[in-house]
Amino acid sequence: MLIKLKLHAIVADQVGDLHDVQVSTGTDVAGLLAALGIDRDRAGFVLVNGQRTPYDTELHEEDTVFIIPFLGGG
Repeated sequence: MLIKLKLHAIVADQVGDLHDVQVSTGTDVAGLLAALGIDRDRAGFVLVNGQRTPYDTELHEEDTVFIIPFLGGG
C-alpha cells in the first residue's frame, strides 16, 4: 500500500528526500520507521494524517506520515 511521507529536513538527510513509500498491508508506524532505517528511539514525533500517534498504530492506504525528530539546543 502507498504511504505519503513528509519528512523533517534532518530525517530527509538521513533517508533521502522520499515523498511516498510502498509498505505491506498491516504495517504499523514502528514497521515504517524500521523500513526507512530510522531508529524509533530517535524518531521523535510521528504524525499520521495530522495526529500524533503511537508506534503501534496501523497504517492505511494513502495515510500521510510526518516524521519529526527530537531536536536539541540551548
